[in-house]
Amino acid sequence: MRAALAVLLAATTATLYALSTSLQALEARRTPRAAALRASLLVGLARRPLWLAGTAAGVAAWPAQAGALSLGSVALVQPALGFGLVALLALGVLVLKEPVGAREVAGTLAIAGAVALLAWAAPSSTGAFTSTGTWVVGGLLVLVGPAPYVLRWTGLGGGLPTSLAAGIAWAWVGLVTALVDQALSGRHWLAALGWALAVAAASWGGLLAEMTSLQTWPATRAIPIAFGLEMLLPAAVAPALTRAPVPHPAAVGVGLACASLGALLLGTSRAVAGAATAPAPTGNAAGVEVG
Repeated sequence: MRAALAVLLAATTATLYALSTSLQALEARRTPRAAALRASLLVGLARRPLWLAGTAAGVAAWPAQAGALSLGSVALVQPALGFGLVALLALGVLVLKEPVGAREVAGTLAIAGAVALLAWAAPSSTGAFTSTGTWVVGGLLVLVGPAPYVLRWTGLGGGLPTSLAAGIAWAWVGLVTALVDQALSGRHWLAALGWALAVAAASWGGLLAEMTSLQTWPATRAIPIAFGLEMLLPAAVAPALTRAPVPHPAAVGVGLACASLGALLLGTSRAVAGAATAPAPTGNAAGVEVG
């Protein structure tokens, strides 16, 4: 029952995140590329009602994600966020009238099958983070938050680096959210507040990188990378960071592989890409180099 509730909350989270991505990316691709990887990109977008509506959906998704992680393990909840791709597919079909082909059917079945398998094979809970695991998660936050600025300063503001940065940041949001749950369950209120602020920092870096990647790169390339890392990276590293045993490691590996395949198939679908982004602007706004 707990696993089923965790999946339900994860699916709700995924749908809200998908709506958030769609609305935010629509506005991001209408902004000058000169703002890429700069705080001014988000400051300018924050003046647009549609982007703010997407942000509200993303903010509403986080408590649902925290609830899912309190009921199920990272190895189950994060791959279940792949249902966000299914939500984008539905949006593309219903609103944009995009056709559904073998790619979309196979991707949906791969994600659904992966989640079903992980509901059986994954640990029932994330488990307590080891002291080393806590330091690793906290230490890498120092890199995740400012990553967009580092990419800009080093001239690596293209689609691939920003997609990787976005995916890693959102993956770390999942891990830090599990630490928020752990602190709350132990009634360590200050620690919970500290980790919640860390979620905000990682989210800032992830959002800035994601908006830039969708602004500068085709969605069919950006989405599979960002979604795939968000779904799979926390599940892959959690066993090394926590004390939770993995009862069926081979089955978990198969489940993660199926989730990865589903993310690849749906992420490269025209229907999903169309729902996630608007056409790039024309004219000088689109022609400014990133930097």
